[in-house]
Parts: sequence; structure tokens; C-alpha cells
Amino acid sequence: MKKLLTYGASAILACACLQAPAQEKKLASLTKEDFIADFRLAVDILKKQHPNPYKFTDSATFARRVDSLMARMAQEPDVLASLQYSPIYLVRDVHTSLRLSNDNSRELYSTLRFFPYPVIIERGRIYVNIKGAAIPFGAEIISINNKPAKEILQSLSTSAYSDGFIPTGMDRLYSDFQVTFSLLTPHQATYPVTWVASGSKETKKTVLAASGPTAAFHATRQAVFPFNLLQRAYYIYNDYDDSTKTGRLTVNTFGIGEQEAYKEFSEFFREVKKRNYQQVIIDVRSNGGGNPAISALLYSFMADAPFRNVYNYRTRNIEVAYPEYTVAENGRRLSDEDIQGQKNFFYQRFDKDSTGFYVGNARLKDGLLENFPPDKDAFHGKVYVLTGGGTVSAATYFASLVQKNKRGVIIGKETGSGEAATTAAWFLRYLLPRTKCVLTVPLSELYFFNATHDPGRGVMPDKEVPMDKFMGYVQADKDPEISYTMELINAGH
Repeated sequence: MKKLLTYGASAILACACLQAPAQEKKLASLTKEDFIADFRLAVDILKKQHPNPYKFTDSATFARRVDSLMARMAQEPDVLASLQYSPIYLVRDVHTSLRLSNDNSRELYSTLRFFPYPVIIERGRIYVNIKGAAIPFGAEIISINNKPAKEILQSLSTSAYSDGFIPTGMDRLYSDFQVTFSLLTPHQATYPVTWVASGSKETKKTVLAASGPTAAFHATRQAVFPFNLLQRAYYIYNDYDDSTKTGRLTVNTFGIGEQEAYKEFSEFFREVKKRNYQQVIIDVRSNGGGNPAISALLYSFMADAPFRNVYNYRTRNIEVAYPEYTVAENGRRLSDEDIQGQKNFFYQRFDKDSTGFYVGNARLKDGLLENFPPDKDAFHGKVYVLTGGGTVSAATYFASLVQKNKRGVIIGKETGSGEAATTAAWFLRYLLPRTKCVLTVPLSELYFFNATHDPGRGVMPDKEVPMDKFMGYVQADKDPEISYTMELINAGH
């Protein structure tokens, strides 16, 4: 049976990591000083615990930008609005996060006055993503609150960070635009909007009433795009199109066991072979990663020859910084025994190299199949892989395997994590003392293909849907990347 994924109401609710203790201060009683103190503590933890905090910056610039953020935060008249100044994005690591506790995120959601519409954000432009509203579906939003769309997206960029210098993080953020944008002005009663209807050049103005949490949540469920919601509801989902002899495999996670993954992949490719299909589409646009060994397993089902499956881990520190704040996934404080076990694990599997970093040794790589053979049921037709800013970690590795081995066409946008390296594998969670926010820190970097340098960019697509075609597909209620790929297939490309 296919496993069903579950999704929360918003980024703030869905990503709140832990239940905080019963004595937690309510959000309404927290001050900017509480958040500033915990944000600075989070920065101190990152400096000591993150595997490479200055990979894309330097310590002086980092410190200066933290100070600038905290100064701007202190000047905000509203505590809720000050939450936009989280310094976590400064390390440019898609796996590092800082979230409110469950209770406080719920209180925040119930307190906000929301921008009423879900939106599509594509290449620096904002479009209405709901039908039957005062502003028509697909209309381009030129400004909100007299602020141009470009400035709005710039103000949200700290929430849409990816690895290094990758600009496609908005792919993961825009479905929660109503929350992230509303945090900028949490109690606003109305939103003046300037917009242009699809196919028109006439600029119009509308004043929208802010929504309460119930109406805002309902609006998110009325969003039209993305269109493959059924496929994205499962870990792995397959479709078969006999008319075009095309199989489509949607893989939303590599965080599954080998037996389950093999069963799903094998069933799909055996069916493709049985139906004598000519091409397959592998959709990893919403794949947040998992185990890179499962990425290699999937690639083996389309490999023409044995391929190199090489990656290793490294970190700057194998100790546990600030152990007094560390917690398990259920919110339980880590015991001294837990901390010692963590230290022992890293001590046994990482050796310090000449540069001062700890690098995974043979024990850590035990079982890694570096010369990976094709599967016996490997597919030999055309392969198309769909990627975007939601293609992260092990999913980026899969796309990279396809591209480096010249085994398929990558369609979509740049992946959300690095082609050469990302952070992965082991994480520590910290419960910050004053606000009970939860800081999640990866403990190692993951370097692919024996890379020695990380330029901070993801896997680049071979083809991107042209903007005019993109909006044409949206207006026709069609998934842009899927529709564009099918056009290429039908044209023989």
C-alpha cells in the first residue's frame, strides 16, 4: 500500500517541531527582548555546532549582519512583525531552521490578520491563485500596500533561503505566502492591491479586507496550483499513459527504507517494460531528500552501465555545543547518556584531516556501494526529470546522477540544495530558553562525487518552461512542467 503524506496548515504550523513544556510563556507575553536574546543564542549555537557556518560568508560579515538584523528587530513596534528578522538564513543552509513551538505557532496563527488570497510566485512575479474571488485567477499582482511585487519578494527572501546562492527557495515558500507576508504587518485590516488581469494591459486597483484564520486556512485549500495534488499526497505515486506510452513516477521523499523503495521502483519499471513504454517522467519537484543510497537505487533503474555512487561527510566539530538546551524530537531533554552516545558515534566515524575538518572514515562508509550496477529491470528509453526549489538534499543528488551520467533531460528550475554539497544525515534540536523556539542544526556536510569545493549552486535544468507557456498552462488548469514535458515528448524531443 502506498504511504500517505500529511501536510499542516501552514509553514509555521507544519514545521513547528516540538511540544514545549507546560510552563511555556504564551506568545502574547513574550517581548522583543525575549526573541532577540534567543536569536542571539541561536547564532552562538550555530557558530559552534554548525558543520561549516562560514562557507558562504566570513565571521566578520556574519557578525555585522546579525547585529544589523537585531537592531532592525528592536525598532519594530510589533513583536509579531519582529519575527521576520530571524538570523538563521545568514548561514545559507536549507537544512537549518528556527521555528516557534507548537503552542506559540497555533497562537500566532489565531492572532494574525491574513492577506486573503493564496498566490503563485514565478520568476519574481506574483499571481492570484484562487478562482471566484474579487481579483480573477491568474491576475498578476503589481503591488500590495503600495509596495511593488519585487520589493515584497525581497522582504520575504529571508524566509525563502536555500543552500548557498540558489534563488529558487520561493518554490517552497509561496504556498504559505498568506502567513509569511502577513507577518510583515500582522494586524492590518485591509490590503490595497494593484493588479492586471491575464491578457490585459489595464491596471486596476482593489482594496481587500484581511481574512481571519478560518477564512485564510480555507482559502489555502482552494488554491489551484500545483495541480498534481494526488501525486504529491503520497511518498511515491505512479501513473501510466498508454496513449503516449509514458510512465510517470512521482517521488516525494528518499527518506524510506530500501525494501519499500525497491518494491515501489521495481513495480513501476516492470510495468513500464510490460507496456513497452518509450519514456518515463520522474518528478522530484517536492522531494525534500532523505537517504542518498535510495537516490542511487532509483537511478539504478535507468542506468545504462555501472555508475559511480560516491559521497562522504565532514564537519568542523564532533562535540555537542550547549548540551543544556538539546532536546529529542518529542521535546524531552537529552540526558548525559544521550549526549555521550552522540559524541561516541562521531568519534568512532570521523577523523580529523589536515585542514582541521573531521571527515567520515571507512566505518562511516561501511556498506556504501561505490560502483553501483544497473538494476536487472533497468529502463533504457528516454528519461525526463522534473526539478525545482523543492528538490532538496538526496533529491538533488538523484538529479545530479541523471545529469552527470547524461541519462536524461532535467526540466524545471534549479534545485533547492547544492549540486556539490549540502548538509545532511544527523541533526540536533535546541529548545531556546526564553521563547521555547526550536533550533534545528545539521551536524555534517555531505559532499558528492568527491567534491572539494562548493560553489553554492544547485543542479541547473536543461530546459525551463518559457514564462508565456507557464502562465498559459496555469490558465488552462494544467501543470506547467508536466504539460511542457509532454509537448517535448509529442514533438519527439
